[in-house]
Order: sequence, then C-alpha cells, then structure tokens
Amino acid sequence: MGFDLRVLPLLDSAFPTGAFAHSFGLETAVREGRVSGPGELRGWLEASVWAGTGRTDGVGVFCAHAVVSGGALTSPGSPGEVRLQEVDRRLTLSRLARESREGSVKIGRRYVRLAEAVYPESGIERYRAWIEEGRCFGQAPVVHGWLWAHLGGGAEDAVAGYLYAGAVGVVQCALRLSVVGQTDAQRTIRDLLPEIERAARDIVDGKPEVERMGAAFVFQEVAAIRHETLYSRLFMS
Repeated sequence: MGFDLRVLPLLDSAFPTGAFAHSFGLETAVREGRVSGPGELRGWLEASVWAGTGRTDGVGVFCAHAVVSGGALTSPGSPGEVRLQEVDRRLTLSRLARESREGSVKIGRRYVRLAEAVYPESGIERYRAWIEEGRCFGQAPVVHGWLWAHLGGGAEDAVAGYLYAGAVGVVQCALRLSVVGQTDAQRTIRDLLPEIERAARDIVDGKPEVERMGAAFVFQEVAAIRHETLYSRLFMS
C-alpha cells in the first residue's frame, strides 16, 4: 500500500480542532453576495489554494515537516527549534484580520492538545511548552507538518493533505450558509483536487524558506476584516 492509513485521521473533518466554527471571511463574502453559488465558491477556493492558504499555511506545513523529518530538533535552541518558532510567528502575524488571527491560534492550540493526547510519542509536547513559555502562539500547520513527518508521510502529501482538509472545511461552511447543496459540494471538492495537487507540488519543488511565506488573496483578507461588522453571524470569523 502506497498511502499510510495512519495519516488519515489528520484529514478527517471530525477531528475536533474547532475549525468548523470559522469561515475565515467566507461568511462575509456570502452575506455581501460575492459568493452565491458553486462557481463563485470554486473560484474562492482556487484563489485560496494558490494565493492565500497555500502560500501561508501550505508553506508552514512544508517547513515544519522539513524540520521534523530532517531530525533538526536535536536540542533546546537548535536551528530546527528556532526555525519552527519563526514559522509559528509568521503564520500568526501574516493574518491581518483580528478574528482570523485569534481563530487560527485557537485552532492551533486545540490541535496541539489533541496531538499530544493521541500521538504522545511524537514529541509535540515541546511545541506546547514553547506556547506556554510565550515563544509561540500555536498554529495548526506546524502541528500538521510535525505529525505527518512523525508518521512517516512525505512532504508533498503533507501539504496536499492540509490544503484538502482546509478546502473541505470551507465547503462545509458553504453548505451551512446554503451556498451549495450536498451534490454541488462534492463536485466542488472533486474539481478542486487537481489544483490542490499542483499547488502542493509547486510548494515542495520550490523548497520555500520561511521568509517567502505570504498571502496575496486580498479580498479574503478584507472580507475577514469586515466579518465583525455583519448584522448577524453564524461563524466566529
């Protein structure tokens, strides 16, 4: 078997990180009529994969996976430890909207606690300690890349898996916002898979450094900033 089943729980939408409570700007786009059907939803997702989440969280997953799989976490203060802490900070501060920034930290810290409980042999308690010491905020891409490397999965699959799980989460938000029905939701995910594969391959082939992390999906950022002014809200961000 070419695919290790041990990584599948990390892609399960039922994995309780709390991400289901966040739309990261999609709710604003829907309420303002900018995303009103399957076509607009797919466009939103493609832009996120190529210019948004893919260029921040995807790069973060790649960097975390490289550190852990490369055995760079040898001792306190090691280059690998410094690199992961920088990834954490950039992932947090790259989110311009306060709701998105706080939401990403809540999800990340929940992911850390789950990882420590389910995969105690992974060494992820070191990341939790950095958070408690104030050296990190807590970010899901760091946890995901760390666990994927621990479980023996490759870098490209780690990035693609994270982008896939994120896309499924957005589609589920769209379902709850009545933008698409069940069938169109599945078509949207199916049609997005080649884009996810290409984006993940592009990231891994480029071997990006932490300094290259940065999103260009401006409308998503603006929508996330405006979310708190909506008259009524279903999601936290």
